[in-house]
Amino acid sequence: MRNEGAPLTYSAHNEAGHEPSTWCISPCDAQLAPGDYRLKLNGVKVDDALTLRRAGTLRGEYHSRAGTRSAAWLSLNIGGIIGGVFLTVGVAGGSKNNYYVGAGVLAAATAIFFITYRADRATFSFVPELPPDVRNMPDPAAASGSRHASIDRPSLGSTPRGLGFRFVF
Repeated sequence: MRNEGAPLTYSAHNEAGHEPSTWCISPCDAQLAPGDYRLKLNGVKVDDALTLRRAGTLRGEYHSRAGTRSAAWLSLNIGGIIGGVFLTVGVAGGSKNNYYVGAGVLAAATAIFFITYRADRATFSFVPELPPDVRNMPDPAAASGSRHASIDRPSLGSTPRGLGFRFVF
């Protein structure tokens, strides 16, 4: 499973079986049995199921719309503040036109919000060949036992992990 750019989390769930989802962080190699799969990329579901019948490479694209969502929220907040000011001035004894301007600004901000607010999208493509970085490599050795790797984790608190801060006064 490959992609261009930053690493992405791939997830594939076989529609026919009750097996757990296969997931990995790209670039990665995962073995999927032939069948129909529901795919996710960074937690975003792909609309159509993918049918795998032979070996190949899945390429994923993640289309983030975080910038447009931020702009949508910003327009709604600024429009709410400006519209609220005009409505408040109208209530405080200002011109009747302040109500119309305030309502217009609120309506425009709401319209901009609904037009620009979009969810992220993920797409996949299948190429029936190995990726260039693993071509001409020997086949992996056969593994015995469980197909899934396990992590031997020490008990909680036995080893320091992560980032810590020490404050001295």
